[in-house]
Amino acid sequence: MSNDKIESAIIAGQTQRFVNFLLDTSIYFIFILGFLLIFKDVINKVDVKWISILFYFLYYFLFEFTNGQTLGKMITRTRVISLTENKNYFFIQIFGRTIMRFIPLDIFSYLFYKRGLHDWISKTAIIKL
Repeated sequence: MSNDKIESAIIAGQTQRFVNFLLDTSIYFIFILGFLLIFKDVINKVDVKWISILFYFLYYFLFEFTNGQTLGKMITRTRVISLTENKNYFFIQIFGRTIMRFIPLDIFSYLFYKRGLHDWISKTAIIKL
């Protein structure tokens, strides 16, 4: 995306991002709790951590890669965009963006910057539709 297009797009602010985070976290917990309740007799307690991590990764990665939006972003009418001209790297950008979410400092990066660590490293941004 050229600098002119980036500047004309309305980048989602910190409050918007926080609302997205709360919605996506709530939706994720509903999914994972439902899954674990349905399969409680089949899943060992030691495996719950790994299943939760896998669901978390898949929730963000699959939604953002396939249509640029998680369910929370759909509700708030925001979308992930690439800040690079070459769209062939979107898979890698979203993969990296999702991995960065596992860094504990990522959530705190929003206290100081409009774009969080996972946005900055993956060269993506969240825009309002």
